Amino acid sequence: MNKKYSKKIVSVGIPTYNRPDLLKRALEIITGQTYQNLEIIVSDNASSDPRVKDIIDEFLKKDQRISYYKQSKNIGVLANAEFVLQKSRGDYFAWMSDDDWRSPEFIELLVEQLEIQPEVNFAFCEYHEVYSDGERASGYPKSHLKVFKPFQNNSRLIRTMLYYWQNAKNGKPNLFYALFRREAISQIDVKKITNNYTYLNMDCLISFVLLQKGPIAILSEAMCALTCGNKKYYLEGIEQSRSTKNIISKALNFYRYHRDDKNLYVKCTGSLIEKFLISLLFWPKVAYLSSKIAFEKTKFFKKDLSCLQISKDSGISQRIKLPNVTLVAMATRNVEETLQALIYSCKDVDFGSVKLLSHYTPHGMQPYIHFERMDKIKSIDDWSYKIIYELNEYIETEFALLVHADGFVVNPSSWRKEFFEYDYIGAPWPLPTDDFSYRDVNGEIIRVGNSVSLRSKRLLELPIKLDLPWEPYFGFFNEDGFICVKNKHIYEANGMKFAPLGVAKYFSHEAMIPEVKGIKPFVFHKWAGSNSQYPKFE
Repeated sequence: MNKKYSKKIVSVGIPTYNRPDLLKRALEIITGQTYQNLEIIVSDNASSDPRVKDIIDEFLKKDQRISYYKQSKNIGVLANAEFVLQKSRGDYFAWMSDDDWRSPEFIELLVEQLEIQPEVNFAFCEYHEVYSDGERASGYPKSHLKVFKPFQNNSRLIRTMLYYWQNAKNGKPNLFYALFRREAISQIDVKKITNNYTYLNMDCLISFVLLQKGPIAILSEAMCALTCGNKKYYLEGIEQSRSTKNIISKALNFYRYHRDDKNLYVKCTGSLIEKFLISLLFWPKVAYLSSKIAFEKTKFFKKDLSCLQISKDSGISQRIKLPNVTLVAMATRNVEETLQALIYSCKDVDFGSVKLLSHYTPHGMQPYIHFERMDKIKSIDDWSYKIIYELNEYIETEFALLVHADGFVVNPSSWRKEFFEYDYIGAPWPLPTDDFSYRDVNGEIIRVGNSVSLRSKRLLELPIKLDLPWEPYFGFFNEDGFICVKNKHIYEANGMKFAPLGVAKYFSHEAMIPEVKGIKPFVFHKWAGSNSQYPKFE
């Protein structure tokens, strides 16, 4: 990194206890961050497993950024969390649980956000709840961006009241894993706000106090995965395991928990209006959460079949071998869905290489997929420019198969060797309804285009070789229009061959035109007509 803020020190606190394997993974994640100016503080809460110290010794030998402390006795999870904060000296601070995951770009992009917004005291991102095996957990929001939106409001009252009201299971406690300005968070007396470490909702109270000072910044990139089912603050005070307690006893415990929770929120604000409104909202909140729990009780911690990771090998013996093709996707939006599209495309096909190009690494990367970092794409115009002039830099095979979150391989058995006879093959286009769309320089109608396509390496290199100017096509930048319409005559004059409609209809479908009826294509683009049967990842 050559940005001026790369000199700012970021302290990362890792409280740990008797989980050496998870600690090792956590240290690998943090030491592998793209932001390197780190202070890593590990506090071992008197672990009895000697392997914890062995892991620490292994990392201390190779990374001087790590500081290690071992408590003489177990001081409790909250005190241990506060301990790593007290030991920090950085400009910024973040907690990390030893069983969670962060994208390598997590700290870098959050530091960048805080540098852009000096009035904001903490920044976080989209994240996923996962089980210990890495699969997405059910019972939680598919996206937390709407959940966190009220906390970005400029009105203090909106931020604080909606934070108190919100169901913890929706994710508000996990703002605790944000990146904080250390000066702001160090002013919070954790021992005091948690009644001498007796209440585990330290995470919520810290966020609540900071939201009184200002909003939080939230990035849309899902750069964090938090492991659930391990007694983190998810269950609104109700133990979901089987219990012999009767309903009345559980109800009383539920009431006491939320009463104490309300009292802590009241204690943590100096605003008389907020104290009054929190007290006023207490009974409606208890009633609302009770009804929610009664309705959703059977849903907690069950596997979410809609989010299963897809195996590369489905067990079908006749796999398609395409060693001269790189399967590639370039994504700024829907990066997780794009990753799933790559995985699905490999289900019955062996490609020479598989690459994901993005500005951050998504959760769930498979070992056979190569991540290539690039600058964040600002718009569809920017994306089109990069496809035309930069995609070739990532391709080393004879061909590239470009796919998206909404267009990928769906029928491997429909592959045809004749596809390799062309430098470009996409989906058939419909006949235009005007007198200018899909027409080349001679006025001829072009019937094959689309971004989901197979392209030869030499076609990708041609715009750079010829220094073709980047010009708008009918008022907007459109990379497939650039290749297949506006400059097709130049490409063909340099030996490029474009697949005709009669071949393209077997390769891909986008528009539901008569020519594609009854055909199963190798790939598709967009869920229209017969394409609606293909998977849609969330």
